[in-house]
Amino acid sequence: MTYSEKIKASKEIYNALEGLNNEERLKVTYGIGFKGKKNKYEIKCWVDKRGKRSYSIWSHFSGMNVDTLSKTTMKCYTYDMMSQRTNYSFQLYSMELDKDIQEEVLDNPFI
Repeated sequence: MTYSEKIKASKEIYNALEGLNNEERLKVTYGIGFKGKKNKYEIKCWVDKRGKRSYSIWSHFSGMNVDTLSKTTMKCYTYDMMSQRTNYSFQLYSMELDKDIQEEVLDNPFI
C-alpha cells in the first residue's frame, strides 16, 4: 500500500477525530482479539481553553494517551506503576468506525 493510498484509507477516521469537540467520544474497531472478534475501542477528546485537542483511547478498563495524531497513524503511550513507558502506534487505515454507532447516528433525527 502506497503512502497516498494509506492517507485515503485513513481519511474517514482522521476527519472524525479532528471533528470531535470537548468531551466527545468516537467508537472504533481495530484488530482481532483472542476469540476472533474485532477489538472495540473508544477515543475520547478534550479541548483546552486555547483550543488544543488532547485524545485518549480506551478498551474496557485500560487506556492510553495519544502523543501524536498524523494522517495515517495515532501514536499512544502509557505508564505503568513502575514509571515504565509503553508505546503503541495505531494505524488509522486499519481502524473502522463502529457500525453500531454509525446506525445510531443515521437513525437519530436530532443530528
